[in-house]
Amino acid sequence: MEKLFTQKMKKNVAIIDLDTQRRKKSIISKIKKIPPLPAAAQEVLTIVAENPRDIRRLEQVIMHDPSLSSQLLKVANCAAYYPASEITTVHRAIVFLGFSEVRSLALSLSISSVFKGRKSKTGFDRQKFWEHSIATAMISRILANEMELEETDVYFTCGLLHDLGRAVMDTCFPKEWNQILVYANENGSSLISAERKYGFPHNIIGAWLVKNWDLPPIYSRVIASHHLPPGHPHFNKDGAIIQLADKLSHELGLGLLAAPHCNDSAIANYLGLGQEKIEMLQDHIKKLAEIAEAISMGML
Repeated sequence: MEKLFTQKMKKNVAIIDLDTQRRKKSIISKIKKIPPLPAAAQEVLTIVAENPRDIRRLEQVIMHDPSLSSQLLKVANCAAYYPASEITTVHRAIVFLGFSEVRSLALSLSISSVFKGRKSKTGFDRQKFWEHSIATAMISRILANEMELEETDVYFTCGLLHDLGRAVMDTCFPKEWNQILVYANENGSSLISAERKYGFPHNIIGAWLVKNWDLPPIYSRVIASHHLPPGHPHFNKDGAIIQLADKLSHELGLGLLAAPHCNDSAIANYLGLGQEKIEMLQDHIKKLAEIAEAISMGML
């Protein structure tokens, strides 16, 4: 009897593993059909990596993409930035907003264009999604600055990309994504909890996407690890910054459904920030909500 039970258990484990492998294969095959990262986004990432202060090169990248130029000027002229007069050129946008801000805007608008025009079949709020992504990106950069880290724009990009797996789910797996949204809404749970229940965690899917885009390894590593708790073998500083920024973005009211579990006090201490420092930063962070909303509208 014991031998029969052991054989049955092994058979069940094999079935579960087979189902997992099939799901993984299906997800990866559909990810490969998503368009490659736009040339403008690739160029901006190259600028960040090679010469973060190359203003002339950034201006040329934006000007050679009419759609990106138009979107950028639209966002630059929104009320959130308080322009005294209309901004009509990319050069003037750089002068008015600052090089770093325009570089971040160009990257955000370019990446969002991959999913633009693909209407959601699930009622997924794309604007809320991009609002949260932008806010998390900006907060990530603020935290990195407070920690006096180099290449803080890398953390902006990590924050921007951290939830991209959800856009993949909405585009490629609308049936499963709808089940996840319904479950999270009906049970008051976070999306990551619902995703894990159905076997579609957005952090893993997002990591696979940026790997397929052939982005530097830091992005897939941070996306994959940004929900891990302190003490987990793969918990790391970069993922912790994004996790804390994600939580602070939710506290701004810019999250999607319930906030995921996050031991923010432990993470803040681990990063050397401390709760008092976080509280001091929150007044500054609150001002980002209006800008995140304005940028997200330009991404639709």
